[in-house]
Amino acid sequence: LAQEYAPHAQLVYNDYMREDSGSAKHRAGVLTMLAELEKRGTPVHALGLQAHICSWDESKKRGREDMLEWRKFLDEATAMGYDLLITEFDVNDRALPADIAKRDAGVAAAARVFLDVTLSYPRLKDFLLWGMADHISWLQTWDEAPRKDKLAQRPLPYDAQLRAKPLREAIAGAMRAMPDRQA
Repeated sequence: LAQEYAPHAQLVYNDYMREDSGSAKHRAGVLTMLAELEKRGTPVHALGLQAHICSWDESKKRGREDMLEWRKFLDEATAMGYDLLITEFDVNDRALPADIAKRDAGVAAAARVFLDVTLSYPRLKDFLLWGMADHISWLQTWDEAPRKDKLAQRPLPYDAQLRAKPLREAIAGAMRAMPDRQA
């Protein structure tokens, strides 16, 4: 129906998939579902990545293996012909130290690793943040996201006083480093 009523719209399947190993089964299920939709003739043009990055499970550390698996997932999705969109980018800092400088550096480093891999795909043409400033982030009020030390999260490029943080430069640097996109 969407294609019938909006024939020029980009039809996107949008889902939350982490880059870490805790989301491997879900990512595999998404690829299976997309293949089944294609087999049925259901039009889907792109895969939306709700990129709420960093593990919710503090016992799991993100590593090189996670990014290799993330790249494999993106390879498979683009090989199926799907464009990619980052639709809800932010960085959960609940497992990082309370010290603001260390926390902001950890958020920026995690973002840069994720974005360097994800933005390396020329089929990724849209990048949306899930807010710009920390004080309006959904992570401040979501019951499952609080830090054990009760400090406010710092998941976005600007702090509550709208001052740029290291995350802003990490995003800009990843965008400068990404391959050119064709219209």
